[in-house]
Amino acid sequence: LDEPVRQYTPDPFPLVDGCPFVAPYWADVDNVLGGDIFYRQTTDPGLLEDISQDITQYFPKSPFTATWALVATWDHVAYYGSTSQKVRSMG
Repeated sequence: LDEPVRQYTPDPFPLVDGCPFVAPYWADVDNVLGGDIFYRQTTDPGLLEDISQDITQYFPKSPFTATWALVATWDHVAYYGSTSQKVRSMG
């Protein structure tokens, strides 16, 4: 977490260099052509309960209780190397 990971192509964890990092979504995306990335922290009890149950389901020997969560959204981002411009959705 001391320096950015400059690699954009996802590899299986752990990385060869062993550098720890947070990767909520790691894929070949490029938001230069358009799209938005939003993030927020939450302590919403319902969402935290769902997260806790999901993680405990996959790691039953290590019960988990979330106390906060990072919610990240990639909206209409292009893939790396794309030549088409993405359009924002209207709501």
